[in-house]
Amino acid sequence: MIIIKPLFAILTSVLLASCSYLLTDHKNDYLKEKQTKSIILPDDQSSRPIVDYFPINTENNDEVSTAYEIPMPQQVFSSGTSNEVRMHKLGELRWVYVETLPSSAWPVMKDFWTASNYGLSLSNPNTGIIESKIIKASGSDSKLIMKIEHGIRQASSEVFVSHVIQQNGSWIRVSGEDNLEANVLRQVLDYFASAPSSGGTSLVALNLNYGQKAVLKQSDDNKNSFIELNLEYARSWAAVDRALKEALITVNDLDRDQGVFFVEFSKQQEEKGFVRRFFSGESFKGNYQVIVKEVDENTCFVTIVSDGEDSKLYERDLLSEINQSLS
Repeated sequence: MIIIKPLFAILTSVLLASCSYLLTDHKNDYLKEKQTKSIILPDDQSSRPIVDYFPINTENNDEVSTAYEIPMPQQVFSSGTSNEVRMHKLGELRWVYVETLPSSAWPVMKDFWTASNYGLSLSNPNTGIIESKIIKASGSDSKLIMKIEHGIRQASSEVFVSHVIQQNGSWIRVSGEDNLEANVLRQVLDYFASAPSSGGTSLVALNLNYGQKAVLKQSDDNKNSFIELNLEYARSWAAVDRALKEALITVNDLDRDQGVFFVEFSKQQEEKGFVRRFFSGESFKGNYQVIVKEVDENTCFVTIVSDGEDSKLYERDLLSEINQSLS
């Protein structure tokens, strides 16, 4: 009893204090608040882009107060949870694709160069560039330059390596058998495969997470959808070709010079009830043209052309399937 009484007294006082606070009127407590210092953001924060998924229409100030159609937000697809790492090749261009954000790939690649025989001489997290120490190739000074970029798919990275040699005071790409790019990229592939899947994130390299290379957008009139690829035409064509295969979309014919895929796309009809659709198995199938159009040297648009009103209803669904499979 000697121990229980003090404990009971403490609990009773705490309970009474809590009840007293709850029963007290606090509507004027805000008058007791004091002004605090403003939050000071780092200088580099102002340069980071701000994505407004639901922008307010300000083209005509007189119509801001009236009703207008809000555009659909950009679709975002994750890169998956398999932590996949693979090598890509397109002509002489090679790169390593890894399912992780560039800010997470950055510290792994710094460790790679530190542990490698090439060494580490320069690293810039703002540009995603890492350079090796000077190495000898064909009796001349050369070095390896790595570039880490955001991949096509959300939360993915692409790693490029260039082997350059110094000639006449400038750095040019090494050609022929002396080029070490393929060998180094295989080492990068093996290093990523052996690295822990739950690696850290570099705070100084967070800006590399911006710049996704594929975004599903809507036109200014909100009537048509398209995929914007921040890639040259050859890579855009190859990426769409791969996406169609991964999405199991039937390609009946194609014309690379015109940038057109002639495809068949089937979609389960949503207007029917689930039970009826489950037992009937009915779906809509239509013919479409997937068009890859070059806008400039580093930008292409992927659009859909179809015949008939029924086919037009599923154009965005087809683009969504392609966008989800892009890598």
